[in-house]
Amino acid sequence: MKMKRKDRIVLKTAGAMLVLLLFFFAQGAIVVITGIDGIPSALIRGAVIWGLVIITLAYYIIRFKGISKLGFHGAEKGAAKRMLYFVPLLLIAFSHFAAGINLNGGAAFILANFFLTLGIGMAEEIFFRGIICGLWLKHGSIKAMIISSVLFGLSHILNIAGGAEFFETILQICFALVYGMILALIFAEGRSLLPCVLLHALHDFCSFISGDSYAQYEIILGAVQFIVLLVYFIYLLRMTAHKSEREQAMKGR
Repeated sequence: MKMKRKDRIVLKTAGAMLVLLLFFFAQGAIVVITGIDGIPSALIRGAVIWGLVIITLAYYIIRFKGISKLGFHGAEKGAAKRMLYFVPLLLIAFSHFAAGINLNGGAAFILANFFLTLGIGMAEEIFFRGIICGLWLKHGSIKAMIISSVLFGLSHILNIAGGAEFFETILQICFALVYGMILALIFAEGRSLLPCVLLHALHDFCSFISGDSYAQYEIILGAVQFIVLLVYFIYLLRMTAHKSEREQAMKGR
């Protein structure tokens, strides 16, 4: 019986990945094939991704009478405080502005990228944390974190379809792997998808509208960001482990 239940989870995970990858491949392929760039590119990509979000939310509303199953509700009391109010992730997001802000496109550029990045944050968090991580939490938070984060990291290989360089894509995969683990821990600890969506969207938005910089600067910034991520990940992992130990001790009394 347990094997059958686990097999269903594997199939649901594979199905969720297939749907997500199809939409993300489509949004990248469209702009590459048509040669569209700039603001129109952001709007077209955003429209495709928001289409996925709307379809998914509609499906959950029809089948489950709401979207709370995905984690769209308030976090557990005190969760944000235990996670240091997500300050390390906020610092990483805003660190992109050290190179300045690209204001050449004006308000239209800012709004188009806000539309795109909020869609990306919504879609990726719904699928990787809300659906995939949520499915595997029944088998333990560590397993759920690893599976959802590895898939999250590997999914960034589709950035090549959007015109990204191979080496740049490899770095994004590594960064996304650790970032995904942190978001999985935040989701598991607070039982809410909202912080994950907002933090993810903020990070991408700041990155998309940041000013141009030299390659050496990008390497240094990336290294510093990765170190901050790693330290924060270790803190969250230990905090989660200590909480589990306290809960087990209370049950044993």
